[in-house]
Order: sequence, then C-alpha cells, then structure tokens
Amino acid sequence: MQRFTALLAITLTLALGNSAALADEKTDKRLEDSRAVFESFTGISEQAIPGWMLERAYGLVVVPRVFEMAVGFGGRGGRGVMAVRNPDGSWTNPVFINLYGGSFGFQAGMQMTDVVLVLMSRKTVEGISGGKFILGADASVAAGPVGRTASANTDPMFKAQVLSYSRSEGVFAGISLEGTVLAVDDGADETAYGVTGILASQILAGQTGTPSAAALAFKTTLEHATSEAASAEAPAPAPAATAPAASAAAPAGNDASGAPVQTFPMEDPAPGAPPPN
Repeated sequence: MQRFTALLAITLTLALGNSAALADEKTDKRLEDSRAVFESFTGISEQAIPGWMLERAYGLVVVPRVFEMAVGFGGRGGRGVMAVRNPDGSWTNPVFINLYGGSFGFQAGMQMTDVVLVLMSRKTVEGISGGKFILGADASVAAGPVGRTASANTDPMFKAQVLSYSRSEGVFAGISLEGTVLAVDDGADETAYGVTGILASQILAGQTGTPSAAALAFKTTLEHATSEAASAEAPAPAPAATAPAASAAAPAGNDASGAPVQTFPMEDPAPGAPPPN
C-alpha cells in the first residue's frame, strides 16, 4: 500500500510538472505569435500603422488568429496580449487578454484574422485592465489609417478611442468588432508570472517577478517600434528660450506639484490626431 501511495504521488508530481511546463509553453507561444503579428503591421510601409499613431498610443492589444465564423449569427474568439505606455515612453510587461463576441446581420463564412488594437485614451486602458471591456459600448472603435503618410486631420472617425487593424485569411462578409469583449486572462497571467491571484494592474505597475524571455522580447519589440516612430516624427529643435524659467524642475519621478507621475501618459486633447509640427 505504501509503495502504491508513493508511486501515485510521483505520478501526480510528474503530471502537474508537465502541465505547468505546457502552460508556460502556451503563454510564451502566445507572446511570440503576438510579437510576430505586431511586427507584420509595422514592417510594411504601404500597409503599416502610422508612426505618429504609435507615438501617441496609450496601449496596444495584439491578438493573433482571431477565429470568426457565421451564418447570419456569428461568433469570434482569440487570445492575445496587451501592453501599456509608461510616462517615460517605455512599455509595461504584457498582460494576457481574451477576445470574444457575437454578431448579427449580413454575414457568412469563416476566417482567421490577426488583430492589433491601438488604444488612444487612458479610459480605454484602465477599462481593459480592470477586467472586462466591450468595444463599441465602453469605447468607440474604428478602422485605423494605414501608411506612412496617413493623416487624421479631416476624418472624424479617427477620433475613436480604439483604432483597429486586421489582416484576414479566408472569406467573410460583414466583419465588425462592435460588441467584442476584451477580458483579462487571469489564468494565463498567473502562469506566466508565477504569482497566484496576480492582478493586471500589478503587472502594468511592474509589481511582478521576473518576466519570461518571450515577455521581454515582446516589450522590446514595442519599444523599438515606438522609438523609431518618435525619431521619424520628431520636429526640428526649437531655438533656446531667453526668458528665465518660471520654476525649478520637479524631482525625477514626480510632476511639478511633487505628486507621483501618472501610470499613463497625459490625456491627449485630440486622440488620434498627428502631432503638431
């Protein structure tokens, strides 16, 4: 009996260990796929997300291979990741996200779609990181502009809080992300960071253990793309001001009043608009 109990314990330990290893492989694979999808949306100049859009983004959601199928009624689902801009322009560690939803209307077919969502407001970032968010209900969503010369000066649709980019395989009619839910994948977050009960807000604040190599690679890719965008869009240096400074600079890590800096960039008065010349 003791021998049987010991054998059972060893078997369960091996099974659980293999399960954890498999889970880690799945989260790393999701990160690697998301990184490849993001690179594909920024590496082709004619179909790329504009640099000024990346420069102004509060956050990004990348969901590879969203599966959509419909005959009148439709449904979609996918698993991806989200990262948010820090005040210094760097990116947070990624949070794991599930995308799902249904639709009704003129639509028929099935397809696999890679999706990138550019989050243009703090409200959207906070809503998603809070647990669950509905596109079209909690935030307006519109197809984003493409190409290095794309502009949003005169098109009102680019005032949307979420700009979507997608690339599809298959045949489908009537695609829309209205009503799609974005929800934090708590299980994947726990697996990836090795902390039971970890919150998305803790990950975004950097209150986690050491992220995996895949998580660091994903973050590095975002930082490289946005630093390139900032360099490309940077205006010519302004002449040095001759007037005396009004006040001493605030200490690093604090705003002018001495309070801690915000988690996200300051609110853009015209989300989606190109930066001023």
